[in-house]
Amino acid sequence: MPASTTLISTKGWSLDTLIEKGDNFQQVHRVSAASSSLLETIVEFDKKGIPLVLEGWHKHPNWPHDKFTPEYFASNTTPNINVRNIHDWTDSEMPLLEYIDKSRAISPFVVDGENERLYGKDAECPESWEDWLHNGKAIPPSLVCNGPDDLFRYRPNSAPVETLMCYLGIGDTFTPCHKDLCGSSGQNVMCYTENDGSSFWFMTESASAPLVADYFHSLGQELDHENYVVSIEELSRAPFKVYIVEQKLGDMVLVPPRSCHQVVNYGGITLKTSWSRMTFKGLATAYYHELPLYRRVCRFETYRVKSTIHWALVGQTKELKTLLCDAGEPGPMQTAKKVRPKTFANYSYYTILFWLTSMKRIAGEWRAVHHAM
Repeated sequence: MPASTTLISTKGWSLDTLIEKGDNFQQVHRVSAASSSLLETIVEFDKKGIPLVLEGWHKHPNWPHDKFTPEYFASNTTPNINVRNIHDWTDSEMPLLEYIDKSRAISPFVVDGENERLYGKDAECPESWEDWLHNGKAIPPSLVCNGPDDLFRYRPNSAPVETLMCYLGIGDTFTPCHKDLCGSSGQNVMCYTENDGSSFWFMTESASAPLVADYFHSLGQELDHENYVVSIEELSRAPFKVYIVEQKLGDMVLVPPRSCHQVVNYGGITLKTSWSRMTFKGLATAYYHELPLYRRVCRFETYRVKSTIHWALVGQTKELKTLLCDAGEPGPMQTAKKVRPKTFANYSYYTILFWLTSMKRIAGEWRAVHHAM
């Protein structure tokens, strides 16, 4: 159940007017998708745990204009979609084409007497969209799901973690303040808009997560329940920086691990695709910071952190063996010189993390045995 049934009206909103409402508000940095320093900028902001927007993907020659439409989406995904009525937070399922028609017919802003405004969420991504992400030669491989910088790629086919989803919104629908699951890194691309549709994001740095949790407690709320809509006034009084961006067509929002963010849709229909990646830093963050919170609020883990640590270690072991064999040198020192230092470092990190998780489990089992004696 929602902790608040607060409705948000975006009527009259603009990025400039929002920034003026709080001394702690500032714009999210933008970098062109065509920038020669794109990859360096991504790495820089990721290390700092600060949100970033990569803009202009719709101008890329390989952008699939004919596929990024509601009609194509409806023809290439499941026939029904899960929707949430923002007035009473009830969830239901309805035909996707009916939802699109409703969204086009409704006012872009909440009106008096209105009792239904639906947000389509967690829809299955068309296979052709996923194929474009991986093979369209547009999005950097380091950012795609199950790519070279996503540890979920090591999970077996029998136990995958599904993170790629699509969202359809209309003005004044929203996602309450939350963090992406289990310390993962989020990517969100605006694939289609109509009638000036966009999405306003309110975000924090990774390091601000404890401050945000404390601030929620001061408001009588629990951040990790993900059921409270923070008002602009409350955000303006917060003791941490709030980064704001208006996400438009072709914008990819990069959400750092533990970044607390709230998304409010504006104007006409918006169609977005979103996915999460798990990095080593994310795994460590999840194990030491997020999972204890999940246990406290009785929340399901979803992304299977401990088993992902295991499968990452298994996968890295295989890759390291392959690299050592391919080096082709008889001596171990000579062989090591030919293997990338980062590979050894990553392997060491996974080994240490796996050892720590194992020791914690064994210690817990030993305490249980000791108390039973």
